Amino acid sequence: MTKKNKLISLLLGFLFVSFVTFGCSSDGDTSGNKDSNKNSDGQASEEQVEISFWHIHSDGPLKDMMTELVAEFEDEHPNIKVDELGTNFFDYFTKLSTAMAGGTGPDLALNDTTTVPVRAEAGSILNIDSFIEEDEDFDIDDFYPVLVDKMKYDDSLYGLPSDTDVRVLYYNKDHFEEAGLDPESPPENWDELREYAEKLTVWESDDLVERMGFLAETGISNLHLHTLAWSNDGDFWDEDGNPTFTREENLEALEWMKDLNDYYGEKAVSAFNSQASALDYNPFIDGKISMVVEVNNMYQDINRYAPDLNFGVAAIPYQTEPVTWSAGFDYEMIDNNDDEKAAATWELLKFLTSKETQIKIHEESGSLVSNKAAAEAPEFMEDPIWATIVEQMEHARFIDFIEALPEWHSTSRGAEEAVLSANEDPAKALEDAQKIAEDAVKNH
Repeated sequence: MTKKNKLISLLLGFLFVSFVTFGCSSDGDTSGNKDSNKNSDGQASEEQVEISFWHIHSDGPLKDMMTELVAEFEDEHPNIKVDELGTNFFDYFTKLSTAMAGGTGPDLALNDTTTVPVRAEAGSILNIDSFIEEDEDFDIDDFYPVLVDKMKYDDSLYGLPSDTDVRVLYYNKDHFEEAGLDPESPPENWDELREYAEKLTVWESDDLVERMGFLAETGISNLHLHTLAWSNDGDFWDEDGNPTFTREENLEALEWMKDLNDYYGEKAVSAFNSQASALDYNPFIDGKISMVVEVNNMYQDINRYAPDLNFGVAAIPYQTEPVTWSAGFDYEMIDNNDDEKAAATWELLKFLTSKETQIKIHEESGSLVSNKAAAEAPEFMEDPIWATIVEQMEHARFIDFIEALPEWHSTSRGAEEAVLSANEDPAKALEDAQKIAEDAVKNH
């Protein structure tokens, strides 16, 4: 994984901290009435309509692809002109939130799925229920249910999912054979993961490793405390929105992570992290670590940097139930108080999430697109690696949006880092995180 992709992967988990307020609704009609794009005879209007579309691809192949897709859409809809703008990931959300707050946002915007409730409640994005109800050519069942659920607020839809990700266990089959392990039988639970990690580790000396078996450290692995806890029937919030950071299941997960780090020792972990940070991609690709939990996009990096790597992917080892942490992007129609533009924007939204378009997006980016028929197209599912990745959507879980503490997962990650990097007692670290969450709820 490139350094840029590493940073993007980390930032995805924190996006909603920086733009939880996008502005309020206008006083205009936000019902999504498509009749505004028809003339007095009830026929579709042929008048030119210009709409704007913003996304995060500012250069390179993905920018070229988006421009080509927009041109294709315009060919199919000669009465609609699309003003497309790609802004680099690191500036995009600030630019978008500022524009929306000032009433100058685009008609269609790519956004972070986790924070849909914020913008829906503010009235800054359109409820699309009526568009769906009136469009006989559209079927919401074309999309993964877990992604559709993330687009809901008060049982209404406020956009359509674009793409998502899942985290899987990547493992080096050659290393498995060297260690006397079956390369077709990856670890399925925590005990096996620990056992395999020890067998796969190659020691350079008593306190330094030549090759790491597995490490749950941030920056090396995308396995975090909340995911591991979920797989142990743990959770960080109850149904009433009260924090439960100190649950026994969460503590067991954090203690497991600490025990593995302690097996290697502080010197070995620190030295390995220093070596890994010098790479342009995940150390798994370089053969420096035998197993790692990472997002599906690392499959692309492997094909790019180590196409001959003999590896497999599997579900994240779990205790009580399989689970994977997902994040993603969506397309949202901004409320600009213009029904004619909204009707045209709906057409673009449908086009971008259609099977045909999403197949093209997957072919270019390798992303796990939201349209099931596209993600599971026969030509893609012939690849056993991709088939295993897609299967994890059955177990996908998003970080819950907690209004009192939107960045709660960074609080749990703070506890994780305090234990793994500063040798904090796991119970104490979770108690500190619980106090932060309780104070947030109290002051909300």
